[in-house]
Amino acid sequence: MIGRVVVAALVFVVALATYPGAVLVSLATRVVPTAAAAGSGGTLPWLHVAHPTGGMPYIADEQGRLVLLHGAIPAGLLQFGPGLAQPFPIDPSAYEGDRCPAAAGWSRYPPLCHSDLQAMAALGFNSVRLPISWSLLEPQRGRFDEVYVARIAQVVEWARALRMYVIVDMHQNGYSYFVGPGPHVNLAYLSGAPAWATLTDGFPSQVYRDQRELNPAVFEATTNFWYDRDGIQDEYIAALAHLARRFKDDSAVVGYGVYNEPWPGWNLSPGFEDLLLFPFYRRVIDAITGAHDGLPCWSGFFMPAVCGYRDLGVDDRRHLMFLDTGLVREVTDFPTHLGLPVSSYPNLVLALHAYTHIYTIDTFRGEKVPNTDYPWGGYDQSYDFAEREAKAMDAALFVAEFGDDPSDDALILKSQLQQQEKRRLGFAFWTWTESGGSWGMFTSASGCLRAGRERLLARAYPRATADPQVTFHYDSDTGAFSLSATGRAGDAPTIVYVPAEDGGAIAISGAAASSTETAQDGSRIVTASPTGGQFGVTVAAGQIRLSGCP
Repeated sequence: MIGRVVVAALVFVVALATYPGAVLVSLATRVVPTAAAAGSGGTLPWLHVAHPTGGMPYIADEQGRLVLLHGAIPAGLLQFGPGLAQPFPIDPSAYEGDRCPAAAGWSRYPPLCHSDLQAMAALGFNSVRLPISWSLLEPQRGRFDEVYVARIAQVVEWARALRMYVIVDMHQNGYSYFVGPGPHVNLAYLSGAPAWATLTDGFPSQVYRDQRELNPAVFEATTNFWYDRDGIQDEYIAALAHLARRFKDDSAVVGYGVYNEPWPGWNLSPGFEDLLLFPFYRRVIDAITGAHDGLPCWSGFFMPAVCGYRDLGVDDRRHLMFLDTGLVREVTDFPTHLGLPVSSYPNLVLALHAYTHIYTIDTFRGEKVPNTDYPWGGYDQSYDFAEREAKAMDAALFVAEFGDDPSDDALILKSQLQQQEKRRLGFAFWTWTESGGSWGMFTSASGCLRAGRERLLARAYPRATADPQVTFHYDSDTGAFSLSATGRAGDAPTIVYVPAEDGGAIAISGAAASSTETAQDGSRIVTASPTGGQFGVTVAAGQIRLSGCP
């Protein structure tokens, strides 16, 4: 009998050290969000995650409407290598008015200026995913650069004036350019942690197979972060909390990307995701929201999966938390974790990075779309599993990053957008501008907008609707659009954005009253107010006005 008790106790201890065990011993019920009172950012409605009974959670506004966020990702606030000098100013005064400083010649990305956000808004984008660098936020341990924080706030103010939301994203690529130079290492592709948080333990910096993460120094530095070597993970959480304090009452900041494209280091999936990554997310949420999930633990060194985190006094219960899946998922288009609830905090969003045929297994076999047999389920594979993952986590789903080479737009970009439309998902496109062209929206940093890319991304879509099961389709070749929804009398109106085009008559059918507002650039906002029953919004085919180049 005593032996059985000992065995049972050991099994229980092992269970507690796992991610599922951490869920079982959560010390809190669902956190009740703070009332959505207007703060400094009161000009935009607060967004939250709605949790319909038995249905898929979704991003919603104060009226309970499904909200679709469309936007791009500018890299102009990131600090990439080689680290000799900052490629552009971080002082907000350099960007006041219409000023836009030039970038250093070696920088892959130009600075982010007011005109960039104006151009995004002109394409119908209502959000921007704003990547920032930990190395600029906390260049010295425990000391935050308030000038950089003010620069972030400046971009938020630009966005607010254009009625755009901002996702402030803690970004990294290959952990940090402070992993050091070495064979095949291009430091201009690396960003993230400051030098004091980059612990490589003498491992050589050398890239294999032309993949920046396949570098022993990156493996070691990343692993040290996940195991909180010298308390560097604690410092990261403190940095995020510092940002959250600054924007706690700002509704223009829709939320925070906690960690971009998490790389497992020397750990293997799914153990990495279940025992290290998602418990880390829970600790960040504990620190910022006061959710008090998991068990009270020490800090300053390795914290097992069961550990929560102390409340850092921010008490932010309104912003969304965007949680990236592990980077290995991008390669497989399969879930690499158990898909269990992460936190009792209700405003969670699973941030999918959709790179089918870009970073999936077929590309490493030298295959190129359309001549590939992987993923086996095509584009549906990634999205089908992502929906199941998000629902199991009780989180909304958002495509936080996707993109491709412009030469593949007709195959890849168009297919990705069709999936997002089919599943009523918002998106953030990588990237806005890039020196030398490449993946950006423009042919070069100072060039013209790619017309084909504009035609695909500047699309008609419902920005908000009281029907979370709405169906809609935009034909990027003709400009035609159709939407079908159901509403009760008195439901909040459905808002549809229509890009500028000649012709394209708008028609409303069924049980809805409507109005149309035309902007100076020719784009239109359609407001359809349900009167009880099914209704539709259609836009006839028209000549799309393009501002870009062929």
